[in-house]
Amino acid sequence: MNKLAQRAERIQRFQSLSILTFLMVAFPSMGLPQLSFLPQTGSLSLASTPPQVEDAYRLGSGDRISINIFQVPQYSGEFEVLVNGTINLPQIGGVSVDGLTLEQAAAKIAEQYESRRILRQPRITVSLIASRPLIIGIAGEVHRPGSYTLPLDGSKLPTVSRAIKIAGGITQAANLQQVQLRRPRGDGSEEIINVNLWQLLQTGDLRYDTSLRDGDTIFIPTANQIDPGVGSQLANASFAADQTQPMSIAISGEVQRPGPYVVAGTGASSGIPTITQAIRQAGGVKLMADIRRVQIRRTTRTGFEQTIEVDLMPLLEGADLQQDILLQEGDSIFVPSIDNINLAQVSQLRTASFAASQTEPLNIAVIGEVFRPGPYTVTGTAKTGEAGVPGSGGSGSTPPTVTRAIQVAGGIKPLADIRLIEIRRVNNSGLPTVITINLWELLKQGDATQDTILQEGDTVFVPTATEVNPEEIGQIAQASFAPNTIRVNIVGEVQRPGLVEIPPNTPLNEALFRTGGFNSRANEGSIELIRYNPNGTVEQRRVELDFTQNANEETNPILRNNDVVIVTPSTLANISDTVDKVVSPLNRIRSLFVIPSAFIDVFRNF
Repeated sequence: MNKLAQRAERIQRFQSLSILTFLMVAFPSMGLPQLSFLPQTGSLSLASTPPQVEDAYRLGSGDRISINIFQVPQYSGEFEVLVNGTINLPQIGGVSVDGLTLEQAAAKIAEQYESRRILRQPRITVSLIASRPLIIGIAGEVHRPGSYTLPLDGSKLPTVSRAIKIAGGITQAANLQQVQLRRPRGDGSEEIINVNLWQLLQTGDLRYDTSLRDGDTIFIPTANQIDPGVGSQLANASFAADQTQPMSIAISGEVQRPGPYVVAGTGASSGIPTITQAIRQAGGVKLMADIRRVQIRRTTRTGFEQTIEVDLMPLLEGADLQQDILLQEGDSIFVPSIDNINLAQVSQLRTASFAASQTEPLNIAVIGEVFRPGPYTVTGTAKTGEAGVPGSGGSGSTPPTVTRAIQVAGGIKPLADIRLIEIRRVNNSGLPTVITINLWELLKQGDATQDTILQEGDTVFVPTATEVNPEEIGQIAQASFAPNTIRVNIVGEVQRPGLVEIPPNTPLNEALFRTGGFNSRANEGSIELIRYNPNGTVEQRRVELDFTQNANEETNPILRNNDVVIVTPSTLANISDTVDKVVSPLNRIRSLFVIPSAFIDVFRNF
């Protein structure tokens, strides 16, 4: 009677809830004041409450039960349910109890004794002594789907989470909010029970961990979308798969060494390998990688391919470890190439823990307005040499950059357009990409992002400036990627004429000082300047000297590489040279008519 009263009370509660729900839908204004205590962002759903399932155990082959008939001890005792689902009772024989609850079995046994007039109104109690092992099936997003026999822990029935754990645990693609438990009924139909194991993880409420019955089938569906924050919680669940073992994955795209790999966790959540660990094992991402659109391609247990897009940039900006998604066996990672180059992002990426090593020597080419264009092997410690002489490739742990490559190629020429330097690069898809950098911003604003790190196979092109600003030429000549020295040829009336090596941006007066200055024959008022332009033309002009002024193009110009300075003789020196040219022939003629004194002395001796 107590159980009937409890069932009637549950029915009455359900009817009251149904009436209240109908009133709220039909008359919203009536329901709102009474429900004002509910969170406005929440909603009532079946998934938020534990499933209402029948708790009664149903008998089957292998169960051991105790039958107690009040005041009839000779018919009482322990019995085992046979393979055919029957028990052998005294005076009655075989009675089928397969699929019956304990209460139903007691009622059937009482009916059998009374109908055969063996006992009158018997009071019978049936209790379970030892239950049979349960045979259940499990499918979906578990590591080892199939049929399992679950032994009972005493009289305690196994639960959904225990069955999942025995089946190898859930995968990272599991949807724990919509787990289905399919239970056969006695009439041959099937009951579907929705189990929300996510609520079990969030609240710890064991009512969400439904007890199993013999013949149950568990199905774990695939999540439509993967939430990065959910992955770590799934991995930490007691019924998660043991993924600390090495797993086979593949990685392709903008990484240093694409291909298949076997990876294992190293310090990640539960020791499970993550996407950044896999990228590091593949040599790291290249600087052309679009880490905002990294893809994980995963084949679910249902055979469909699932694509998960991951944004790794928050890992660099705010250490959001949720984006470092956990991997599972068979995952394929694809790192795409970036469409629009962002130099600031490239500079940020170069410092990432999962970036490719940038200290290895690179084979690159430098062409255009540099002194020694051609192919080079460079490192981050390359040094500029003299103009026209290749710099040293260097060695060490500094990443090779554009300016390092220019330094190895002898430095830029005076007419280089450093605002439009191009890095010509081929991405992993074989498509050419051009990155334009502005080294003038590096010189004026200190924008270090312009000094981009190079990759294997890059070509650096330094174009010729269409317009030249003399003031900028001087500033560019002092840059670290300009030559350390330039060569100027000074000839004519100086103390030590010849080839002179001077620092870039050196004015004429300092260059003349390197030769020891004018000699006594020099014209100290002007010089001839011959300049070889990058376009192949030759410029020759006379410069009126005024060394009291600072460097300027009119009276004290800044010299460039390969300039030729001619110091001409003064007017007096020119007149002297002319007189010498006239007098020298006359002196030679006069010498023919002059009798040597030694010859005259010979005749005198006779």
